[in-house]
Amino acid sequence: MENSNFNQGGQRYDAIKHIDYLIDTIKDATGVPFSDKCSIERNETINSLQILKNNLPGAVAQANDIVARAQDIISTARDKNKKIIDDANRMYAIKVNDHEITKGAREEAAQIIANAEAQAEELRKNAHLYVKQLLEGVNDDLAACSAKLQTNLKELDSAIDGE
Repeated sequence: MENSNFNQGGQRYDAIKHIDYLIDTIKDATGVPFSDKCSIERNETINSLQILKNNLPGAVAQANDIVARAQDIISTARDKNKKIIDDANRMYAIKVNDHEITKGAREEAAQIIANAEAQAEELRKNAHLYVKQLLEGVNDDLAACSAKLQTNLKELDSAIDGE
């Protein structure tokens, strides 16, 4: 790959590919016998590094823009996530509160009904006692009337027989 391939118009500059090209160039360079050194074309390598240097700020800026957009998306997602969790917690609290209110109301209603039934039973007993007292009174009065009636009948029988 030649240096001119990195500077073509209309294509996006890829700094990583350019760095890979330079690494390959150095790997493929002719080695100097009995050393770790190699021989490369100075002008071509300098030109390639110059192209990399000139294009790198644009590539870094583009990468920074991408990272900034990604951070904005992540921040927005976190905000939405927090709102969803807060809404869910609020709804949970309302449901729990409603449940507690309903539970308390049912318990209170059951207690009111139990008290009303107890009062109704007490009223029934008192009504029966009252009616019993009335009937006993009437019975006593009837017994007295009956006894008086018997006495009167005996007196009449005595008056009829004595005549």
